[in-house]
Formats: sequence, structure tokens, C-alpha cells
Amino acid sequence: MKSLKLTNRWDLALTPGGSLATVDGTDRIEQDVSTYERVFQGEQFYNTAAGVPYLNRELASLPPVELVRERARRRALEVPGVKDASIEITGLEQRVLTGRIMVTTSDGESVNVTI
Repeated sequence: MKSLKLTNRWDLALTPGGSLATVDGTDRIEQDVSTYERVFQGEQFYNTAAGVPYLNRELASLPPVELVRERARRRALEVPGVKDASIEITGLEQRVLTGRIMVTTSDGESVNVTI
């Protein structure tokens, strides 16, 4: 499986020839987990049920860490090729979440995603 490659500024990456670049393997899984975690529920016009309900709950008040951890884990498990995920939250203050997601791929490889 491939995804469109994103730059570190979250823009579409291009090949040297000017075509859209793609990414696969563990790099794709790392990028897709990070992208899945950033999608607000209702933001995808073709699947409004997908995403984290940030506008409904998380931005209205500071949610319990356990809730944030479980939602992040469930969202990471939706990425094709992810077998398991564990979440380490290092900070949740003033609506700013920091931490990492440790992912195990279906091939048994480990990927760390910074959030």
C-alpha cells in the first residue's frame, strides 16, 4: 500500500520530475498514523464519521488523559498495516498534547510516531 508523501510542512511532496511522490512501508505507516491523529471528526468530506471529536469534546474542556490515550490508540489501529499501538503522553496542558505513539506493524516492525 502507498500513500501520497508529505513534506515536514505537511504539504504534498514532489518527485524530481514534478510528479506526486508516494511513500510505502514503515515510512507510510509512520506518516499515516501521524495524519490520522490530526484529523478532526467531520473534516473528511467523504467520511465525516472518521477522525477524533476534537470540536465536540476535547477543545471544549481538557479531557482526562485516559480518554485521550484510548482515542489515540483506537485511531492508530485504524491505519492499514498497524497491528498494535501504545500511547505515551508526556504532556497535556492548555489543550497541547505531546508524547509518542509506539506502533507495531503487521510485519512485526516497530515505529515511533511523535505527537
